[in-house]
Amino acid sequence: MNVFQMLRLPDMVSLLNLICGIGSIAVAAQSNSFGFALILLLIAAIADGADGYIARRFKGGELGEQLDSLADAVSFGVAPALLIFLEFGEQDPLVAIFAAFYAVCGVLRLARFNSTISTSKPGFEGLPITAGCIMLVTYLLLGESIVGIAFLLALTLALSILMVSSVSYPKIRDTRVLAFVAAVFGITILLYFIDLEYMRLFSFLPFILMLTYLFSPFLKVPLISPVNSKEQGNKKGLKAGGRNEKQ
Repeated sequence: MNVFQMLRLPDMVSLLNLICGIGSIAVAAQSNSFGFALILLLIAAIADGADGYIARRFKGGELGEQLDSLADAVSFGVAPALLIFLEFGEQDPLVAIFAAFYAVCGVLRLARFNSTISTSKPGFEGLPITAGCIMLVTYLLLGESIVGIAFLLALTLALSILMVSSVSYPKIRDTRVLAFVAAVFGITILLYFIDLEYMRLFSFLPFILMLTYLFSPFLKVPLISPVNSKEQGNKKGLKAGGRNEKQ
């Protein structure tokens, strides 16, 4: 069968995720618009969350599970690593090492998730790669006056280690919480095109939200409601239509 005939609507959203990741790298490499490159990764994150929602409303295809992981590897693993290197690589030779380590850990995180996908778990083992990328993006969006190379390297290292760790992160299934986070990201994207100063000020909100999620396993933040056994048995850690939950 022609591969294009195998595509379904959720797969098209995953491809949007991939295109935003590639576009982010291209923008950062060929222009001075580092901020727009970061915005593209926010759009990729929204698309990554939307494909699962759409898969529950429409029939998923055979490509869904693999396509989702490959898109995530590019947009949330390779892209942020290259953006950090392109923007800060000349300031400190350690940037290249830390950025490469982040990309490697992100890909390993995805590989481990895919290899254990049949095992039903109440949470994620290790920080999801999407969350790691958005944590970096929201910090970088705060602007040059706040972003420091030392803290950026420390954050990159911490995120890398958390992605491949065994720390259990919650799966946020409450649609109200997901809608709120998507709205916050959407407002951040909109403000980028309206007023950069307002965008930088507003970016503190998504940054704090991501910090809350980052520390939630250690502070026992009640981000999600408990999943009952019936729902857990039905989902088995998979999105509808053979698509992974957020990785």
